[in-house]
Formats: sequence, C-alpha cells, structure tokens
Amino acid sequence: MFRIAKNLVRTFEQSVQDTLAFSQDSGSLDAFFQSIPPNLLSAQLAPPAQAVPEGAKHTNMNETLAGLRIVWVDEVQCQVQSFFDYIVGFNDDPVPVVSNQHGFSYPDYQRITSMFNEHCGRTVKVNVWCAKGGTFRDEYLSVASKDSDHLDDVSLNHDERKSPSGETHQFQALGFKVQWTPLIASTFTYHILNVNIPEGPAQLAGLVPDEDYIIGCQDGLLATGGETLLQDIVRSRANHDLVLYVYNKVSDCVRPVSVHIGPDGRLGCNVGYGFLHRIPTVKQQRPQQVQQQQQQQQQQHGDAVSFPAESESAFVPSAFTAPPVVAKKKGKNKKATQPLAMDDYFNEGRDNSSAPKPTESDLPAPPPRKQPSSD
Repeated sequence: MFRIAKNLVRTFEQSVQDTLAFSQDSGSLDAFFQSIPPNLLSAQLAPPAQAVPEGAKHTNMNETLAGLRIVWVDEVQCQVQSFFDYIVGFNDDPVPVVSNQHGFSYPDYQRITSMFNEHCGRTVKVNVWCAKGGTFRDEYLSVASKDSDHLDDVSLNHDERKSPSGETHQFQALGFKVQWTPLIASTFTYHILNVNIPEGPAQLAGLVPDEDYIIGCQDGLLATGGETLLQDIVRSRANHDLVLYVYNKVSDCVRPVSVHIGPDGRLGCNVGYGFLHRIPTVKQQRPQQVQQQQQQQQQQHGDAVSFPAESESAFVPSAFTAPPVVAKKKGKNKKATQPLAMDDYFNEGRDNSSAPKPTESDLPAPPPRKQPSSD
C-alpha cells in the first residue's frame, strides 16, 4: 500500500515537472495560452521576412507573444475588463501587425481604424483572451457612427490630428483603451499563501491567505515580473508605505491596499510565484446553486411565514384617528352618535344572532290616548 502511494506521488511530481518544462521551452506554446486559436497567433509566430539581429533570434516565443491589453474601461463598458483581457483578433482574424527595422512587431493601427470605420452602424466580433485561467471568448462590440453635433477635442500637434494615410475616426469611442503588451505579463502575480507575522504589515493591511493575489504595485514596479522582484521592492520601502493592487478570487474584484513596511523590510506573509500560482478561472454559480444559497439564508433568518406581495390596489388600513370636534349648530335636538371605531368598521354586516334581541315585554308601554271630550 505504501509503495502504491509513493508511486502516485512520483507520478504527480513528474507530471508537474513535465508541464513546467514544456512551458519553459522556447519552441513550445505555454499551456496558459493554448486556448487561443492558432490562426489568431499566426501573424506573430511567422518569421519576419527581413533579417533579425542576433539578440532577437533566440528569444522565447512565449515572451514575444502579445495582444492589445485593456488598460482602462469606461464605467458604461461592461464587455471587457481592464488588466486581465487581451484583444488577440478581430472577426476571427489576427490583429494586423507590422515589423520595424529591428524585427519587433507592433499593431497596424491604421488598418484597425479602417476596419472600425467600415463597420460603423454594425457590430465587430472581438476575440478576447482572459488572464483569469487563460480562457478565450468572443465579444460583439456595437460600432456607432459619430454624431454630427458632437464636438471632439482637437490636438494642437499636427501629427496627432490625422494618421499618415489621412485616416480619421468616423465612429464613437468604444469605452476602453488598449496597450500592446506581451501575454506573459499577465502571469506576473504573487499568490498570498499564509500570514507568518502576527500583527504584521500583511495582516494589518487585510491580505487574505489563499484568496488574494498581488497583481501590481505603485509606479508600475512589478511590471517586469520575477520571483524575487516583490521581495526586493518591499525591502527597499522599509519604514515607508507601499500601495499594492490585490485581486481576490472569491469576490472577483481588485482593490488597492496600502501597506506600511516596518524597519525590517518584511511584508509578513509567504507568497507563491510561477505556473502553479497564476490566477484561476472564475467559477460562475449555477441558478440551482443560487437558489440553494437563498434558501439557506432564509432558514438561517428563521422560519418566518412569507406572504405574497400585495398589489397596489389592495386596501391597507392605517391607524384610525377620530375627526376633530366641530361645534354643533342650533336646531332640532338629535341623538349624539359616537364616531365608529375601527373595530366597528370591520364588524359591519356581521351576523349578531348570538346577541339577545329585545322582546315586546321589555319595551315600555305606550302612553294612553286622550278621549275626545263631548261638549
């Protein structure tokens, strides 16, 4: 039995080592990027026609693979997410790229602008790769034509007013900004494993073990990545405050965290870096799970009886108040009647057969009639 368990451990370790070796191989695509269709990467994987300097010949393919990273999103744009989403194609075609004299590729923004101008009044299929688990999806963006009454900001720089080909934007803003960034930059994350210093900087800042990932730092200090980069930055900020951008996989949100580093230059937590500590895929709850959670919450709040919602036309009696006393007018005397109380209002029409009814014996005798006098 012990030999079987030992062999299973060896098999698991070997599979992890093979996966890491496969990801680090410069001639193979990282497993994190394999969800992208190959046709969307062909433009970047194809060797350039012109000669490339020796320094760029033996570069890792995973380090040069890039996309249009979403770096800013307007509050009304809900189709893409900043930092995590990369645009890797349009209408199932790769992002048009050109190469400079040094052999490095960058987007052909003129062709991208022309493509959006041709699709004014229609939709564009945007191929998006997400760093949350390395997933791939398609989004359809509506391209609206510019309103003739809308005024745009005009730059004083002549080069920024028009592109070299004279191409101008004929469509409205899409609600996000992009930057040409390598896909490998999304893997520069540091996973919070545990807190090892009680009342330390990490605990006081509210970092949650196993749930939080450090994905950025103030002034872009973590942009280049590296296993020891976070440690070096924390040590250099001893006795100072450091702003970290932390992603939580449970709430699926990013929050800024201000950490005060002590004189020893320690963050107060263990972190993991590398293939096994990348941001996982967001788990979407099914409708059945949502209903079960709601039922559990109702049971925790008690066995309260739930009544159906009342319609707007339903009569809801409020607290009854007696009308103000009004001075009586002089005239014939009438019996004073007390205002009906709320209970009398609801008792109207009720059968009062159980109450005793007056009989003829209880009624007073009528007065005797006067006999006419005979004069």
